Amino acid sequence: MSTHSVIMQIFAQLGLSTADWTALETIDAGCAAAVLAQQEVLENLLPKRVVGNLSLLHSDIPLTRRKSLLSFCRRLAAELDGAIIRRRTQKRVQNKTISKYSYRLIRA
Repeated sequence: MSTHSVIMQIFAQLGLSTADWTALETIDAGCAAAVLAQQEVLENLLPKRVVGNLSLLHSDIPLTRRKSLLSFCRRLAAELDGAIIRRRTQKRVQNKTISKYSYRLIRA
């Protein structure tokens, strides 16, 4: 299996695509199936600089887990000469501003 096909398979399982924006919650929900289940395969196929340290993906703290997951996705995208971009939408709910983030894969 080539690294390109493995990376595209991970992006598909996480819900990241070049066509649509994907909510952060969707990406985080796909983390267990896409990355954690295939951790040994990823470590064998991908360079160590791309895989990095995946121990924070097991965190119970959502902020830590999501930051680690998105940095891993950005390293994967860089391996394909692409990038992950972020869009923030803000909404007022009960006099509080709530920010929702969505992400998209772009290819060079």
